[in-house]
Amino acid sequence: MRKVRLAGRFGAPDSKGLCANLGRHCLGSAIVLAVAAGSAHAAPTDAEGWQFAVAPYLWLPNVSGALRFSGSSSTGGGNLDVGAGPDSYLQNLQFVLMLQVEASKGDWSVLADAIYLDFSRQQTTLKSVGAEGGTRVVVPRDVATDVNSGLSGGLFALAGSYTALRAPWGTVMPLGGLRYLNLSANANWTLSATFNQQGATLARQGGVSQTANIVDGIVGMRGRINLSSSGKWYVPYYLDFGTGSSRYTVQAYGGAAYAARWGDVQLSYRYITYQLGGNQLVQRLTLKGPMLSVVFRL
Repeated sequence: MRKVRLAGRFGAPDSKGLCANLGRHCLGSAIVLAVAAGSAHAAPTDAEGWQFAVAPYLWLPNVSGALRFSGSSSTGGGNLDVGAGPDSYLQNLQFVLMLQVEASKGDWSVLADAIYLDFSRQQTTLKSVGAEGGTRVVVPRDVATDVNSGLSGGLFALAGSYTALRAPWGTVMPLGGLRYLNLSANANWTLSATFNQQGATLARQGGVSQTANIVDGIVGMRGRINLSSSGKWYVPYYLDFGTGSSRYTVQAYGGAAYAARWGDVQLSYRYITYQLGGNQLVQRLTLKGPMLSVVFRL
């Protein structure tokens, strides 16, 4: 898995790539969003046989958040805090792989969603460095002359759902499952001089890297709202809440779709956020942006 850099706060994007400032923070991750919902049909399925759908898709997330790296020799042993501001699409995107798969039989279905994102060299801003006693000392912006970060991550979700309601206007499908996020982040900096204040130390030049594994149980709902009597035009929707490694995580998506004989084309907007805190690498992480998917029914 390619590593991404993630340092202070991802600054404003430049014209050379996606999420340049947020570096690999765009995971990122991650992240696995259960968006396979749109492939569900309002018409009843064959209760005797399995139905399958595969949906490759492109998601262009805007990323923001905050990271806390464990102390190292470069930080005088104190934790390093960095923040990430929202970045524009495709700024420093190095690699992307996104796929959704769904298997259904009657009213029951199992869906999986996998994402891998790799972002590199993003302009960021250092926030603070830890000092003895656990206090945090703010690093002045004029001290940090060159800061960049990167982030790479994989997100995988697996859930089961049941069609609780099937009506002419659409479907309602409660779901439950797990979401896993693996995130690798790094931050590198050059200061105008070695920072040494109030017991906190930060080397003139240095770098840190760290990996996090976040597993959460999720519950939610997905389905579709038909926009035409034929059901060809519809609105796919998805919403889940989770907790576990995270204090909480939320994911939502919705948009417009067209169902053809061979499959569906969906254009939607997708949002996912993580809130952790403590001394974890990920303090908070949010990815949101447009998504285009093509659902092939097998």
